[in-house]
Amino acid sequence: MLDRIESAISAIAGIILLGLALLTLGDVLGRNFLNHPLPGATELTELGLVGITFLLYPQVALRRHHIVIDLLDDFTAGWFKVLQNVLAGLLGGLFFAALAWRMTVQGQRIASYGDVTPYLQLPLSPAYYFMAFLSALTALAFFLTIFIAPREEAGEGHAPTMGLE
Repeated sequence: MLDRIESAISAIAGIILLGLALLTLGDVLGRNFLNHPLPGATELTELGLVGITFLLYPQVALRRHHIVIDLLDDFTAGWFKVLQNVLAGLLGGLFFAALAWRMTVQGQRIASYGDVTPYLQLPLSPAYYFMAFLSALTALAFFLTIFIAPREEAGEGHAPTMGLE
C-alpha cells in the first residue's frame, strides 16, 4: 500500500512538473513571439514549485534520500549508526512538526486577512494548509524511520526496509 501511495504522489508531482514546463514554454513563446507573456504564469509557477517540493518531502524522508554525509561510516560501530539514525529521525521529525505548526498558524492568519495572489487573485491560505499537511506527513515519515532499519544492500543507499518487498 505504501508503494502505491508513493507512486501516486510521484505521479502527481510529475504531472505538476509537466504542467510547469508547458506553462514556462507558453510564457516564453508568448513573451518572445507575441510580445505578450501568459498572465499569472509567475504565480502559477510559484504555486507549482511549492506543490512539487512539499509533495516529495515525505517520500525523501521515508526513503532516507535526504542529504547524507557518510565520511565516518566505515570507521564507526553499528551502535553509532543506530544512534545516528534515531537522531536524524528525531531531529527531522521535530523540524517538520514545527514547520507544520507554523504553516498552520500562518495559513490561519492569511485566511483571516483574505490574502490572494496579486494577478490571478487565487487565495493563498490553501497553499499554506497544503504545506502544513505535507510537513506533518514528513514529520511522521521521519519519526517512522526511527523504527525502520536502513538497507545496506549495494545501490540502495539509506532506503528503509519496510518488510513489504
